[in-house]
Amino acid sequence: MKHRIVMFIGIILFASISFAQKKDEINFSDPFQIDSSTYFLIPRLVDSDNQYAYGKGKGYLPWGSYSEIFFYNSNTNQTKKLFNGQLVLINSFTTRRNYYEIAKEPDISPNILPNHILYLARTDNFNRDNGLDTDDPQYLYLSTKTGDHLKQITPKGMNVISWTLSKDKTMLLVKLQNDKNGNKKFGNGDDELYYRVDLLDDISSIRCEPIKM
Repeated sequence: MKHRIVMFIGIILFASISFAQKKDEINFSDPFQIDSSTYFLIPRLVDSDNQYAYGKGKGYLPWGSYSEIFFYNSNTNQTKKLFNGQLVLINSFTTRRNYYEIAKEPDISPNILPNHILYLARTDNFNRDNGLDTDDPQYLYLSTKTGDHLKQITPKGMNVISWTLSKDKTMLLVKLQNDKNGNKKFGNGDDELYYRVDLLDDISSIRCEPIKM
């Protein structure tokens, strides 16, 4: 009996030490080469190393979300952060819905436009529930293809539902949802609205204009 107790205590101690030595992981998604340039886009995944920074809200962290995107210049061997360390929840560029789905990815991500890169990202704890997650609005951001001049395009406090690129690739139609009833949620009771974004070369001049329906 005494021998069994000693063995049990030993197992508990070993498990405790192993748990204490376990390190958080840093994980990256596969890179995207930007056209045929020397730039690669390398997303960092939300993982065990950074998930706690998002707090515990009423929503959840979507599968495959990015916590940051690095731009790697293969000529200079240098990288830079897109959001520069800001707490952000970026939608995945992948078309797969989970790790186990076998699906052929498109040769070019739909987020990589002719002159810009498009991101759907959550940066605003809109409902003030101490968590940045799916219950907060996602905004449309644009940057250059070198990761410069990042700009939020859609209005603060309005949730992007979807976006459509025109066939000539010069304009976006963005479906948005407002918090019409003021309950800090997006869903029943809220209006859906369409906005137009003309993809000018100069990102600072790009505006998101409502379409009258």
